[in-house]
Amino acid sequence: MSRGRHAAIRKNRTAARLRWIGVLAFSVTAGVALTLSLAGEPAAHRAPRTPLASALGSPAISDAEHAQGMPHRPSLPSASRTPAAAPPATATPTPAAPAPVTTAPSPSPEPSPSPAAPSRPGPAATAENQTPRGASELAWSEAILTALGDPLTDANIVSLGYWMQNEAGSPPSGIVGANNPINVSQPGYGGWPIKYEGNGWSLYSYPTPQEGIAATVKYLTPTGYPLILAALKSGRGLSSSSLAGELSEYSGGGYHQVPDAWGASQGRPET
Repeated sequence: MSRGRHAAIRKNRTAARLRWIGVLAFSVTAGVALTLSLAGEPAAHRAPRTPLASALGSPAISDAEHAQGMPHRPSLPSASRTPAAAPPATATPTPAAPAPVTTAPSPSPEPSPSPAAPSRPGPAATAENQTPRGASELAWSEAILTALGDPLTDANIVSLGYWMQNEAGSPPSGIVGANNPINVSQPGYGGWPIKYEGNGWSLYSYPTPQEGIAATVKYLTPTGYPLILAALKSGRGLSSSSLAGELSEYSGGGYHQVPDAWGASQGRPET
């Protein structure tokens, strides 16, 4: 009994082992057949990409991964992947700039000339043995001072008027040249001698006031009358006693001050 029972147990174990071997062989055979079947399957029948893989741009899982049951890990887009080239921008034509309009500059208005200061009339012509008086004397004094470049001060103008009056008189005590109120002895300037003064000098008459004034300036400068010229240049006139020597020389000893008694007797000159 006991031998038969152990034999049955061994028999049952053997049968069980055979069944497991058969199951295992079937599983191996089925697996091999499935692998061969997938390897030979056309690409069109393979499993498509999952929606997640398509969205992320990762490649499809290989057939081997499907066969081995590997989980699908979608790959993120690579940072080094070259982006698609942007379509070339269409150049917008730039509108041509309008040509500049050139306008001729309007001519500048001519500046209005400044009104000229009213000029004093020049000195009136004088005849031989005629001494100017009043306004004519004033005009001669201003003209001679202006030609000398001296200031037109009252002291200067009065002194020139008195100087003319010192030289005035009637022949033979006083001879006056035409257009020569202070009786200079200067050759030229269209003048002609009217009286010999000695030492090669003569008293002259001149054809016009302008030539008589030019001859007067030439005779006074730069001859031997520095003190007279300096007094007129300063505007102080000829009233200083320091001028006695030069006035006496000028008049040939006739007077040594301006005015002398004869000159003062004819009234104060205008200014």
